[in-house]
Amino acid sequence: MLKVLFRGSKADYGMVPVAAIGLLLAMLAGCGAEKAPSAPEARLVRTMLVSDASSPQLSQYTAEIRSRYETDLSFQVSGKIARRAVDVGTLVKRGDVLATIDSTDQQLGLDAAKSAVNAAQAELDRALSEEARYRDLLERGLTTRAAYLTQQTAVKTSQSRLEQATADLRLSEQRLSYTTLRSDHDGVVTEVMAEAGSVVAAGQPVMNVARPSDLEAVFDVPDGQIDALRSNAALQIAFLANADETIDAQVREISPSADPVTRTYQVRASIAAPPPNLRLGMTVTVTLPRGEGTSSIRLPSTALFQSGKDPAIWVVRSDYTLELRTVTIDRYESDGVLIAGGLNAGDRVVTAGVHRLADGEKVRLLDEVRP
Repeated sequence: MLKVLFRGSKADYGMVPVAAIGLLLAMLAGCGAEKAPSAPEARLVRTMLVSDASSPQLSQYTAEIRSRYETDLSFQVSGKIARRAVDVGTLVKRGDVLATIDSTDQQLGLDAAKSAVNAAQAELDRALSEEARYRDLLERGLTTRAAYLTQQTAVKTSQSRLEQATADLRLSEQRLSYTTLRSDHDGVVTEVMAEAGSVVAAGQPVMNVARPSDLEAVFDVPDGQIDALRSNAALQIAFLANADETIDAQVREISPSADPVTRTYQVRASIAAPPPNLRLGMTVTVTLPRGEGTSSIRLPSTALFQSGKDPAIWVVRSDYTLELRTVTIDRYESDGVLIAGGLNAGDRVVTAGVHRLADGEKVRLLDEVRP
């Protein structure tokens, strides 16, 4: 290419190379220049503005409907389950058969006890006959009193053996009856722990029978609400499907110790007149008044960030940078968390993707970029 540019007259020969070289150097300089890197675009975050409207002065908890009386039934003898007569949800009456175990061994024991009773009775009859004969001989002077006393002792011994054999017979009959598991009260079968063919030990739970007439709401509360519960024993229960339908309940029992995992206290509230549509295992909400002067800010659970051992929230400053702020948790709920301290009205908090953020990071608000 340079050869083509340098062709021409001798007069132009000295000028062309200088221009060509300058143009070539300019082209090479433009190709070698690097473009300055642009600043990274700020992260887009979803936020919500904290209002000055606190949560209502009511505490709500999720509770489960259970029976006040739940009994784990079991066989009093060990053996192999031969038949299960009921399923989960079956309504049973007092004395209904729930299950049976193989009674072969118990039946053999009963037969042996009956034979022992017959043998003891025969021995007693013989001893009584001998005692009557010796008494007649003693009256006629044909035997000694010592011999007669020996026969009387034999009668008493035979009577004791008969009583022992009779007691063994009753015990064998009772053991045979233990092979049939019966309900000791009216109720509904809520759980089956063993199936037909299983070998169970004496006292091993086989079924659970609950009384559906005595229902309770069971829920857990944090330690800060225990005093409020004790001073407001009356509470209301509402269905999840129909919050307008409420049921009156009364706090019956508060656990004296906290759960080792959740550190909450279990509360049982008795329902005096449960409606027909209230069934075992249903999930309901329990509402009770909160103490005076307490308020909380409700946030979605996705806004919570764990900073070491303390819970924290990402707050967006006025210059659109992030600040990690430690907060105090009032309590956790199924659909969110209540913040008791650390936030103020007007704060804007990040509600999604909190684990990908950094302190001081520049962000953009999702609400401001929407069309």
